[in-house]
Amino acid sequence: ECRSKREMPSLYPHAKGIIHALKDKGVDVAIASRSPTPDIAKAFLKKLGLEDIFVAK
Repeated sequence: ECRSKREMPSLYPHAKGIIHALKDKGVDVAIASRSPTPDIAKAFLKKLGLEDIFVAK
């Protein structure tokens, strides 16, 4: 469980490549979170370099 914007998030192996491959093929990708702290979830997306890839957040 992550509670701080200072923590470094991580993805499963190959997840970032799969997300980018879907986007490159024209597949719309959305993301959802049940986090009670959406600002931390958004900060993690930014740290992962994924903040602009999703069509819906």
